[in-house]
Amino acid sequence: MELRREAVSESIGYLIIFGLILTGIGLITLYGYPLLMAQQSSANTRNMEETMIVLQNDIKSLTYQLANYKETSLMVNGGSLSLYGYTYTPEQFNISWYNTISPSTLTSYIFTPGELRYFSTNDNTVISLENGAVIEKPLAVNGSFMLANPRWYLDGSTDTLVINLMNLSTAPGTTQILSETGVGTVRMRLSNIRMVMDTVNGGSSVNITYVALNNQTIMPDGYGVAWKAYLTDPNNLGMTCFNTFPVLNCGLNSINNIIIKEYDIVVETV
Repeated sequence: MELRREAVSESIGYLIIFGLILTGIGLITLYGYPLLMAQQSSANTRNMEETMIVLQNDIKSLTYQLANYKETSLMVNGGSLSLYGYTYTPEQFNISWYNTISPSTLTSYIFTPGELRYFSTNDNTVISLENGAVIEKPLAVNGSFMLANPRWYLDGSTDTLVINLMNLSTAPGTTQILSETGVGTVRMRLSNIRMVMDTVNGGSSVNITYVALNNQTIMPDGYGVAWKAYLTDPNNLGMTCFNTFPVLNCGLNSINNIIIKEYDIVVETV
């Protein structure tokens, strides 16, 4: 009786091809999919960095160009975008100096800003728009850096220090926390402006104290490292800073005048 081997060969070939296909799918699942997800997560973070800078420009239009309101549509992927009012802020600024009228009396200006914060669930990264700066930091560890600087400057010709403070909050009587994922719209308007102008006693310095207030587990040093790098940069203010985080103390000598402008910005929608 003659055996037919064609069917056997065809079955073996089919099994080999099927095995190769399954092996390929397994390798893609094991190595390719995590790489693809990592690239997507990185792309989401880069997109939010650019979005935060756009929102920073919106704030500049409201405060320096006195626009009525600014509205930006955005896509929030890979995490959530939240507004934290001043009662939930992770930090506080205390600006102090001795003026010429009362050289023995210390004048202090205490400010607690709100912030727009993006939290990436895959990268464990926080991107924050707060006090006019865009800051990025890893979660639950020390360290942060500025993606875009605030508009603080020193006029060397008159030795005048100008500090612009941005306070983000919701409308009075509403919750101080708003959150958004997916497609959303951030609408902001300028509510109020406060200004302090003073002449500094020539024998004293202007001091800025930064304090990380809360969330010490997930943000142990707040954004202190980023602010220290900005304040000590000679291209910015060139201050001298000493830190024992969560407290950062910075000083600047030879200042004749100080101007502080605080802008209250209401975030109506996120």
